[in-house]
Amino acid sequence: MQLDTQPWYKQLWPWILILIPLVAFIRGGWAFHVMLQNQPEMVVDDYYREGRTINNRLELYREAALRNLEAHVLVIGNRAVVRFAENAVLDETLHLDFHHTTLGAHDFEVVAERSGELLYVATLPHTPSGRFRLVVSDDSKEWRLRVTLDVPTEQEVRLGY
Repeated sequence: MQLDTQPWYKQLWPWILILIPLVAFIRGGWAFHVMLQNQPEMVVDDYYREGRTINNRLELYREAALRNLEAHVLVIGNRAVVRFAENAVLDETLHLDFHHTTLGAHDFEVVAERSGELLYVATLPHTPSGRFRLVVSDDSKEWRLRVTLDVPTEQEVRLGY
């Protein structure tokens, strides 16, 4: 019988056994670092940032319902067209807020100019693509209409309360 007289640190097996948890620890640290660098963004909408005033914001949608506002939106390329069903008393411009459903960096706002009696046309800063929440409001912020749409659209989408 032959005795192994080498110390443990000169053996191969202890280093392999030490290496397994060491690699797991390093990978966990790397995953933690990646998580800190790529924190998820909170989706922009009234219910998060202004949670205490959500009832005030919902009143804007109720006001649009009381005014019986009915509109459709069409987004093609870098143009957005909002068409109202009837000639309500409306301002010369409308605010269109595009909020991407997952990426806050893709959010943008534009102003739509009146083009005729029932139409408003806005030129977008770029050609958007993906799923957006669109909020349409007047200059005085008295009412709002909203819809979730996939851009670009091929058909008009009805704005709701």
